[in-house]
Amino acid sequence: MTNVPMNNIEPFDDCSDVLQDRNRLLTRATSNGYLYFPRLLPTDEIMRLRQELLQIHERHGLIKEGTDLNAAIHKEGVYVDVEYVKKPTAEVRTFYNEVLGLRSFNAFFHHPTVLSVLKVLLGEEILVHPRVICHIVFPQRFEHTVEPHQDFAPVRGTQNTWTVWIPLGDCDADLGGVAIARSSNELGFLDAGKLATGEALDDQSVWNWNPFTCGDVLMFHSLAVHQGRDNVTADTIRLATSARYQPVSEPVDELALGPQRSWAEWNELYADWEPDDPLKYYWQSLPLDVRTY
Repeated sequence: MTNVPMNNIEPFDDCSDVLQDRNRLLTRATSNGYLYFPRLLPTDEIMRLRQELLQIHERHGLIKEGTDLNAAIHKEGVYVDVEYVKKPTAEVRTFYNEVLGLRSFNAFFHHPTVLSVLKVLLGEEILVHPRVICHIVFPQRFEHTVEPHQDFAPVRGTQNTWTVWIPLGDCDADLGGVAIARSSNELGFLDAGKLATGEALDDQSVWNWNPFTCGDVLMFHSLAVHQGRDNVTADTIRLATSARYQPVSEPVDELALGPQRSWAEWNELYADWEPDDPLKYYWQSLPLDVRTY
């Protein structure tokens, strides 16, 4: 896949001033389709998770020998492309399942700061979809750059679902990141094929994007059109995370409660966790309206 040209790019609106004011938060969210909070999370917490994830990369031979692990310098010629691989090898499955089974990775999506913002926004108890994602974008692999899309297409359930995207480290212009077509949430549910080719949006659509700093948090509505930006660095892996959040009272797709990519069952991913860990199967204690689409 690849991204489509963005003729009009403006920085994200900093929404820090409306953090605790629900009316203003809702107004900003509805108007833009997203909420952007620079440096919302502590850098040290993110860097600890980044290091744990990069240790997995190192064990799988993806990091160049003799380099600083946190620099995420890619070993030339070795890739584990997760985003669009159609026939994953056993190595790809093992690598990504190790990521998805990391306890600290799963706990990260329940960060109290993130949940507090979403509770203000949605006004009730929050379901964190357990189908969490680690975005691992290798340099110069432009065919794996995520095309324009709306998250409601794969997520389904309620449209009142929000994605939280967090870069794991600084993400400059060369590393890319994610861009959002401002106010595209107001266009309704669009044809996925036309979105992917850029046909569904006007050439004059305003795209919001800027370099990200470690600690930044981007939240966007399930109908907000967004796309990845190419990682044009020579040798650096881009790491980010995303998860979906919704009100507990609204419908959720059964698939959203399973592991991302479905390359393992939960009992396999939980194999190294403590038997009574409260994070295991946490959603099963919630009064969910689970549906199959």
